[in-house]
Amino acid sequence: MVRLLNHGILGLNARNLLYLRPFNPQRAVAFADSKLKTKAFLSARGIPIARVFARIENRWQLKAFNFDLLPEECVLKPNFGYGGEGILILKGRKDGVFLEEGRVEVPEERLREHIENILEGQYSVNGRPDIAFFEQILVPHEGFTQFRPAGLPDIRIVVFNLVPVMAMLRIPTAESRGKANVHQGGIGIGIDIAKGVTTHAVQRDKAITELPHGGPVRGIPIPHWEEMLLLASRIQAVTNIGYLAVDFTLDRTQGVTLLEVNARAGLMLQIANLSPLRRRLERVKGLKIGTPEKGVRVAQDLFGHKVKKPVREPELDRPRLGVHEAITVLCRGASVEIPALIAPAFTEQSVFAQDLIGELQGLGGVTEEEGGEDRRFHVKFTLGGRKVQTLVHVGTVPEGKARAVIGRRDLAGFYIDPAKEPTVPTSAGTRVKANLQATDRILADIDEELLLLKYLKPINLAEERARVEDDDDAQPFFLYPEAALDLNAAEDKLLRLQSDESPLGELLNKKRKELLLRIDLLRARGNSARFTAASRALFGAPRADLMGDAQQYLLSRVACDLPPPKKVMLTADEAAATFESELSAYGLHDWRVLVRSALVADCTVGWKRLYLRQGALFSPEHVASLVAHEIETHILTSENGSQQPSTLFRRGFANYLETQEGLAVFNQNRVLSPYHEKRNGPARSVLAVAYALEHSFVDLRRYLQEELGYRSAKALTKAIELKRGLHDTSEPGSFTKSLVYFRGWRAVERFAGQGGDLRRLYIGKIALEDLELAEKVPGVKKPAIIPNFLRGEGKVTG
Repeated sequence: MVRLLNHGILGLNARNLLYLRPFNPQRAVAFADSKLKTKAFLSARGIPIARVFARIENRWQLKAFNFDLLPEECVLKPNFGYGGEGILILKGRKDGVFLEEGRVEVPEERLREHIENILEGQYSVNGRPDIAFFEQILVPHEGFTQFRPAGLPDIRIVVFNLVPVMAMLRIPTAESRGKANVHQGGIGIGIDIAKGVTTHAVQRDKAITELPHGGPVRGIPIPHWEEMLLLASRIQAVTNIGYLAVDFTLDRTQGVTLLEVNARAGLMLQIANLSPLRRRLERVKGLKIGTPEKGVRVAQDLFGHKVKKPVREPELDRPRLGVHEAITVLCRGASVEIPALIAPAFTEQSVFAQDLIGELQGLGGVTEEEGGEDRRFHVKFTLGGRKVQTLVHVGTVPEGKARAVIGRRDLAGFYIDPAKEPTVPTSAGTRVKANLQATDRILADIDEELLLLKYLKPINLAEERARVEDDDDAQPFFLYPEAALDLNAAEDKLLRLQSDESPLGELLNKKRKELLLRIDLLRARGNSARFTAASRALFGAPRADLMGDAQQYLLSRVACDLPPPKKVMLTADEAAATFESELSAYGLHDWRVLVRSALVADCTVGWKRLYLRQGALFSPEHVASLVAHEIETHILTSENGSQQPSTLFRRGFANYLETQEGLAVFNQNRVLSPYHEKRNGPARSVLAVAYALEHSFVDLRRYLQEELGYRSAKALTKAIELKRGLHDTSEPGSFTKSLVYFRGWRAVERFAGQGGDLRRLYIGKIALEDLELAEKVPGVKKPAIIPNFLRGEGKVTG
């Protein structure tokens, strides 16, 4: 139990007697209690709210209501609800039936019963008949990601006398079933009013120092903080509710959004802030606060340190331009810096020189307007730190050294100072520089399209597998799908991309070269020699030293564990519960575990989905190793990578697979018994690839069983894995990707053995050889989630 030793704690009786009765007239309280009335009133005054899709006020409306007209995702709420009671979060449908939180089916009959309970006032704050309404689901802003919420977080701000006196961030958890209410198991985190950063945290009246997934609670900035403070004060001013709590959230697209106003808010926020509320209320009582803006300034001065902003002269609030400036046109993978003449008196519309238009067209920087009488071009450029999107004409530029004239229409909001020194010499020419943001985006798009395993899975796999299962001497002949992406166009785009010598520029250039190798591999499908050469270029070959290490490793393992008895094996559905629990423990509430029949592997990971094969059996140790491999490696690095300044961290660096799979093997070996057969897999794969490069499918299958000890079914699957990419599998050749597991594991073992901090490998899907380069990229954050076993020093040896 958290105890506040200082005086000034506000209790419920004191709140009611000293603040609710004197400052909150009954009409104002009734107004605040009605969510629909307050939202309609405040929305008309410019306060952003969530959209209401439908409302049901009586049984006749309920009887006639068509649930099929509702969107796939929405929230059902009682109008007079209190404390989060009666809310149903509906995410998606299965066979036409709504799913609560995207998981549990809610048949229409149950929905109607729940709405009847709402209408009867079961969840009403005043016990009177109520109204049910369906509202837009808001998506948490990326600024909430570090908290790993199991739903939509909200920020509660208490306002008195137009002064925001205290605030709390409320984080929904799995325990609170996706609701942000602290008394139901959510987490309350205090916020420094002046700075807008988190301070202390509480869950069910107990102080906590870290979030359930292990992240910190202190020092995390809340985006749009001053905007929320000002809106909270404005809402009090227009509603005339003297003691008021305003609940906001941050939506990914709308930004700050009002959830509700509360005229009788609870007092948990003083525990979350470790600060008594009554003392703060007494400090602002009686002050003459004329405007919401002044109320916010008073709050920041009284309740925290506020850094004063420099006072600027009015004209300097606008960017200051001289006569000669450089504009930067954003192109495809590059930015072009162009000397321009700033001439509002010369022309209304901006003009680009004819030859400049030609250059920019080649770089994808301009597109011609269709249907116009004069030739005009759409262009985006930056000038004086501002982005300008406009139409430019083709014409003559009066000064020979300038290549563009910026006219009056595109100079609104700028301050023109003819005495200002030019930002570029008048003799400067056009300079093409890498636009790393655009390059990053283009590489991510191509990377997503060039999915090797998608295009290396034979379209006749089922038929050929059935044939070779019946005949040990059959050589499968594989056919492959056409690539949906135009490989020539993708290659041309990659060849024209530019980067620079910055850390991010180097990493992007490496990724560009790797994607070109992927294109070579896909083009070579079916041709055994060409495909094998392309695979060697992309994933390497089994060199003598690598094979020697693999053989030595297998020779050292003289025994293997016996398979577990059948009675302790788990079905896919039983194993799914363990995976769901582990995902929840790491705050990965938007991930789902699904059981599917059309899978080759027993377990695989896709975007926000972990798939288990229907019919597969899992020992408890196998489940633990998959948690270490899939969740504590691939999923955590993907989640951390999504918070980094470049999509490269989420999609994967060049050669990231070697480090990813090596780290996954390292992690799974931690939980496997010393002689578990699964430990042999990476080393056996090295020898299997080497053999496949020189032998046919039939010989390879026999070698896997007789020499490497694979069971019959596993040997068949492995042989298909190594021979995919070829048409005629009787020919020598192989897909060599399997080498990355053993090679990567050895590298991670060396890194850990030399005292390397494994937590550094969790900033995203990086390559170990590029770790130091990755850490130099501006804006890179420390990993938000790390495995439980690394919560200490992180220097774990194998």
